[in-house]
Amino acid sequence: MELKNLKNEIKNIVVQTGISSDAVILAKSLVDNKIKNSKLFICEGLWAVDKLIEKNIKVTHFILNGDKLNNDNFSDSDLVLIYKACKYAKKSYAVSDKECKKISDRDGKDDFFIIAEMPTYTLADLSKLIKKNNNVLGIIMDGLEQPGNIGAILRTCDGAGATFAISVNKQASITNSRLVRASFGSVFMIPTLEEDIISVQKWLEDNNFKTVVTDLQATKNFKEVDYSGRVAIVAGNEHTGISPSWRKIKGSQSVIIPMLGSIESLNVGFATTLVAYEAGLSKFLNKR
Repeated sequence: MELKNLKNEIKNIVVQTGISSDAVILAKSLVDNKIKNSKLFICEGLWAVDKLIEKNIKVTHFILNGDKLNNDNFSDSDLVLIYKACKYAKKSYAVSDKECKKISDRDGKDDFFIIAEMPTYTLADLSKLIKKNNNVLGIIMDGLEQPGNIGAILRTCDGAGATFAISVNKQASITNSRLVRASFGSVFMIPTLEEDIISVQKWLEDNNFKTVVTDLQATKNFKEVDYSGRVAIVAGNEHTGISPSWRKIKGSQSVIIPMLGSIESLNVGFATTLVAYEAGLSKFLNKR
């Protein structure tokens, strides 16, 4: 389709709306994380369009800057993605540049807002996923508080080839807008679920996982672990670390990252990255 026709098609799809509309109020509430216990999440920008379509994730609303569309301020590549988003979303809206600034929580704002439903998974779903696979990597996040840290760990989890991620002792929802942004979509690209710690620990034991726990009390270097088979890496709270029960479950191995300077430990995101990539490279490099 020619770009001129593409722009006209977009204009025919979108509905002009204002700051008091339900769609804009919903978008602002999701950006500000004011809606609790909802499956809905929001992505600012166009970076998520192809990922959401690839994973067949339901997009309920797509909101774009109508002023820039009318003034031909979007690149050709942006127009292609805008058209994709408009065709895929259940409803598409155009708002003014001023309204985009009111919705966004970023410096300089964004011109696009995608509202979608987070996929939901259970431990039973994970059991089916790994049923015939004995070479699995999972990430367990125990009581992490900062959405940026959780998102960064999920991005690491994805990059290191992990099959799933689980949040226990939840302090921040996986639909948090900052978490989604920091994960760059990994939170909805790989199975990610929230569960209670007892159920997860039992599930890991029942499914013969080695549980690698990053622990300041450990003496074993993280590079000395055998990462073959089914492995789950546990990252603890930013301040208090892991729950003590992790040290007692079957197949648990506590490891430490040696510190060569004056500090006692790394940020949980950096620490998990090191261990996850050590495991992922050992398990999957040249094997996929």
